[in-house]
Amino acid sequence: MKISIKLLVSLILVLSLLTVTATTFFAETIFTSGDFSYTLMNDNYISLYDWEGGSDTLTIPNSLDYYYVREIRNRCFINRNDFTSLDLEKANYLNRIGLNAFKGSALSGELSVPAQIKTVASGAFENCDSIEVLYYNAMAPVVSSQCFYDCDSLREVYLTDGVTTIENHAFSSCDSLTIFRIPDTVTSISSVAFEDCPNLVIYCYTDSAAHQFAESNGIEYVLIDAPEPTEPVTEPTEAPTEPVTETPEPTEAVTEQPTEAVRLLLGDADGDGMVDVTDATVIQRVLNYIDVSSYNENAADVNRSGDVEIIDATYIMRYSALLTVPYPIGEWI
Repeated sequence: MKISIKLLVSLILVLSLLTVTATTFFAETIFTSGDFSYTLMNDNYISLYDWEGGSDTLTIPNSLDYYYVREIRNRCFINRNDFTSLDLEKANYLNRIGLNAFKGSALSGELSVPAQIKTVASGAFENCDSIEVLYYNAMAPVVSSQCFYDCDSLREVYLTDGVTTIENHAFSSCDSLTIFRIPDTVTSISSVAFEDCPNLVIYCYTDSAAHQFAESNGIEYVLIDAPEPTEPVTEPTEAPTEPVTETPEPTEAVTEQPTEAVRLLLGDADGDGMVDVTDATVIQRVLNYIDVSSYNENAADVNRSGDVEIIDATYIMRYSALLTVPYPIGEWI
């Protein structure tokens, strides 16, 4: 009987130790800095835990208490309605947006996911009913499952080069979605990625995975790289009968004309000689005070308002998707 009691006591002690160890292992220390709270990931990086600000715009900071913001944790801002705009551009070390991070939030208008982000987890922006335009500039190769599921007001989506995969229901039940630009880096699209998107038009490149996907699924599409039709050249029916007299070269010295001012293409914000989505990205980065290697403010001011604004980037995106814009983008100024 004494042996049984010792065994029972030993078993209780072991269970107690296991319970304490598990509690200690799963415990998190939450720190507060201003309106934000966070948890430590390591000696350099932190994970955002919560925000108690009162602004309409949630601006994710680059650092808190000398730690760099590395991720927005899972379900961090789920069902929040106290902000309508999200600014991610200043968080230069932000690498990951977690599972259901902004699900059901009141985000509205335009949303830009910047280049430094490499992971946007499943359902990150699911049920964000008021987002209208998405600029997905992230280096995240995968648009995760249900990432933008049931975003009822989403009309336009512009994916930049680097995206390779669009997973299950990533954009399903987006009833208002009409414009979707898919780069030729995308090689895999789920058969239900765009389920219940009745008005969808895909803008894609010839023979790309997106082109084949659109044809296979009966989705309307526009080829971005389709050549513009050219008028046939009509050759003269008769050769000229009079001989061509050569003009003698002038004997006097020719005075050199003054050098013309450098001409620019309207919309060519990065000065590379062409207008594409990269120019829109450059404008977005400049507006968010992020240094760029080359930038021309005059070319970037698409609507000639005197100031470069986010609407200029929007016009360039629409031009790149072969949509009609009210300004002569791509023409010399």
